[in-house]
Amino acid sequence: MLQKIREKITGWVAGIILALLAFVFAVWGIDIGFSNQSVAAVVNGDKIPVGPVRQAVQNQMAQFQQAYGTEVPELIENQVTESVVESFVTNRLLLQRIREEGYRVSDAALTESITEIPAFQVDGQFSIDAYRAMLANVGYSPTLFEAEQRQNMEIAQLQEGILDSAFATPEELDRRIRVTRERREVAWLILPAERFLQQVEISDEAVAAEYQAHPDRYMNPESVDLEYVEIRLDDIIPEVTVTEQDLREFYDIEFSRDPQMFSVPEQRRARHILVAIDDDTDEGEALEEAQVLAERVKGGEDFAAVAREASDDSGSAELGGDLDWVEQGMMVAPFEEALFSMEEGEISDPVLSPFGYHVIKLEEIRSGDVRTYEQARADLEVEYRNRKAEDLYYDRAERLAELAFESPDSLLPAAEELDLEIKRIDRLGRSGGEGLAADSQVISAAFSEPVMADGENSEPIELEDGHAVVLRVDAHHDAAPRPLDEVRDEIRARLQREAALERSAELGAQVVERLEAGEAPETVARSVDAEFSAARDIGRDSGDLPPALRQAAFDAPFEGVTRVGGVSLADGSYGAWILSNVIPGDPGALTAEEREQIRQQLAQASAGADLNGYVGELRQSATVVINREQFE
Repeated sequence: MLQKIREKITGWVAGIILALLAFVFAVWGIDIGFSNQSVAAVVNGDKIPVGPVRQAVQNQMAQFQQAYGTEVPELIENQVTESVVESFVTNRLLLQRIREEGYRVSDAALTESITEIPAFQVDGQFSIDAYRAMLANVGYSPTLFEAEQRQNMEIAQLQEGILDSAFATPEELDRRIRVTRERREVAWLILPAERFLQQVEISDEAVAAEYQAHPDRYMNPESVDLEYVEIRLDDIIPEVTVTEQDLREFYDIEFSRDPQMFSVPEQRRARHILVAIDDDTDEGEALEEAQVLAERVKGGEDFAAVAREASDDSGSAELGGDLDWVEQGMMVAPFEEALFSMEEGEISDPVLSPFGYHVIKLEEIRSGDVRTYEQARADLEVEYRNRKAEDLYYDRAERLAELAFESPDSLLPAAEELDLEIKRIDRLGRSGGEGLAADSQVISAAFSEPVMADGENSEPIELEDGHAVVLRVDAHHDAAPRPLDEVRDEIRARLQREAALERSAELGAQVVERLEAGEAPETVARSVDAEFSAARDIGRDSGDLPPALRQAAFDAPFEGVTRVGGVSLADGSYGAWILSNVIPGDPGALTAEEREQIRQQLAQASAGADLNGYVGELRQSATVVINREQFE
């Protein structure tokens, strides 16, 4: 299977295999002369190349900017870089351990894993074309992909062995239930942020001072101007010419390959009356009732009328039991076996299924048939066009990759040969934009070192099935201060929020002092015009109060005496809480299913700690050197 997959991969995917060999060797720890300048870390003598690590860091940065719409602070960038490097080190340590322990994944298991990946499937079946396209999109050779997939599966075996050994004792389970199902009696009041915003006036001088003091807050982010060309399957489909001879030959080929493609299965139109087996009706009672109903309709009563009166199938009862046309494979087995053994007009004896007893009437039969060329022509033309267009699409994508590689600093040769328009995206930041500019793959490629720093064309990026782009950076713009006039309103709003938050916190602290002194919360709320909510039982997931306030009330220790506290909320409001009682969760109140669910959660948490400890021991005993200069 794997060799057959490899034999199918040709053209531009094969063309990049040589460029990937260094990475393949690095994955397997083979020294091909990396200098220290191209190594991110060395783990027990195994070298980790810097390229994949840098790409992973860039992907994380792009995701951060898309999520928050701002430049990544230096502190966050350093933390992300450290985390990514450590993840590569951890992965290498686990790879070394699985080699020592002899974990192995067979070719058969690997093949099954690959063919079950949804990205490689079309209509639920493995597609060699989809496999080829996806590997080409991410720049993988089959050898490299299969090696990494095998390694991931071997690491998973190691992890599963640790996870399977985890368990939770009954005492731990009861303790977890008492904590997680705990309820607390809490009253609270909220000082809304709006009232404080209305009290704050910010002068022009304060705005200018903020602008001067914190210029990094008011920057136009780093951006690039992109040029790109794209190939779309939808644009190619209309180009495909179709003749009658083409379609007839296509019909003959497809019919000989898969006659079922053109078969029309037998269909049967039926009605039924269902007597359900449920808490109120056992199997014996349901059979007895179904026999009575069968006798009535066999005796001449109108089947549809009896179905409306007596059937427990609410979906079909109002239609007189009509199930419309049914093919084999659409119904549960006992029902289907009975239906497809009946003659037109026949009424069955009661038939038992998982739903209860059915009385079935077969109304009509449509015989199965084979569609002629004329009957299938319209569908054939669509399928023929799609297949020919897909072949053209992959041929052009392959040629696009070759041309982009041959002329790495220009898209013009590719555009001219393939008759493609060179399009632009101006001022693309790491947080993205709209349409094509919102795609994380485009952002990652645009800000990658080969494309942004070295001025090279990107590798082909498949954004979705049948849509590939190659891009290059036409211009790079460093982050720069925004003019004061442009950000004046933004600064004013920021300073208003900060001042309002200070005022709400000051008044909130006074409120908490009064509550701690024993003043009635209703009285305190009225005096400061706060929103008051009387005491009630809340759980850890209660939506009755703001999350930060709820968390503070659950974090507070309780020793039988009323507790009071306060917290600033996300919108600038202030919340004060009064905790008057704690009711532990009752382990005996849970069903067996609920207890099992919590037991599994507890075991997984324990297993996660075990796995972290295992990795920690590997890290502690390993010789690891990180080349931090590469990330400065």
